[in-house]
Amino acid sequence: MFEIRSYLPTDIYFGVDVLEKIPEKVKNLGKKALIVTGRSSAKRTGLLQRVQDLLKKAGIESVVFDKAIPNPIMDIVDEGAELVRKEGIDFVVGLGGGSAVDTAKAIAMTAANEGKFWDYVSVGGGKTPKKALPIVAIPTTHGTGTEADPFAVITNPETKEKVGIGYDVTFPTISFVDPKTMITLPKDQTAYTSMDAFYHSIEAFLNIDANPYSDVLALDSMKRIVSNLTVAYENGEDLEARTNLAWASTEAGITETLTGVIANHALEHGLSGFHPEIAHGLGLCVTGPYLFEYIFDHIYERLAIVGREVFGVVETDDKRAGRLAIVKLREFQELFGLNKKLRELGVKEEELEDMAKTAYRVLNKVVVKTPGNVNEKDLFEIFKMSY
Repeated sequence: MFEIRSYLPTDIYFGVDVLEKIPEKVKNLGKKALIVTGRSSAKRTGLLQRVQDLLKKAGIESVVFDKAIPNPIMDIVDEGAELVRKEGIDFVVGLGGGSAVDTAKAIAMTAANEGKFWDYVSVGGGKTPKKALPIVAIPTTHGTGTEADPFAVITNPETKEKVGIGYDVTFPTISFVDPKTMITLPKDQTAYTSMDAFYHSIEAFLNIDANPYSDVLALDSMKRIVSNLTVAYENGEDLEARTNLAWASTEAGITETLTGVIANHALEHGLSGFHPEIAHGLGLCVTGPYLFEYIFDHIYERLAIVGREVFGVVETDDKRAGRLAIVKLREFQELFGLNKKLRELGVKEEELEDMAKTAYRVLNKVVVKTPGNVNEKDLFEIFKMSY
């Protein structure tokens, strides 16, 4: 038996050169936009200027807020929200990787309500936002799936709490997913972001709320990543590979909306909350296989499906096929140098317990969706295995 809630209000335009649709599709959102982006990439490639020109073509003035950073923090969100209020912004554009789009979502929500961002976080003020400004997502990486989900991940640098929010009002209004914007991704980011999408999909597939709708998308997403990542890693300008990876990310975003992730994302949030220099996708690869080993007896039948359908495992016994799925996952990650230990990434052993406590507190909602009744002590044990 299963139950499905499917609320996917985002208007998604996917494909090569879909950015050209911007003037026609956003013209009714208002006359002034805030473009949230990072400090250099979109400028260097000319993409920021192109988006500004396309908005101008629709008679829309734009203000650039170029302070988005990897593992975005609440201070920047609050600064952006104040700018929105001051400038009389009508809608917010997230241009860049998942961090830029997440920051745009958080700004659009905060600016439309009273107070500051942390007021609308479960471990903060606990308020529920009533509305948000319209959000336009233009992702330039194939990883987070943020163009197809309501989630934004923001860190409180004082408490080291890295929290995911997700409300109906924080779905993007419109998303433009153009694989051409992703061909300049460097090798490491190509691997990190693709594996972020992979873990969104495999975690959704293992989630206790997994259902036929999310399963189809999750398996297809994983297959596309395993088939195309090595190609894009070696030749970033291979547009067919980039297109497949971009669609895998969007699929993964939808699966995350339909079911959600499990404890691996809590582990990673605990990790990069303490060590924001560690890329999200890399952190997921470090802890993921150990989590799967830890809860193996509760997930081996589902892992066996992943082994057979995604990695081509030929084994009729589910337990052996499940074990092989973990082996194949590690072998795949090794192609991109992603099988690290926490100690190699600068994590101190004495931090592990606090990381586990923080991870469990801020992302308990995903931990409880993990097969095997995982608790805070279990997260600590998995961190120790990963160390």
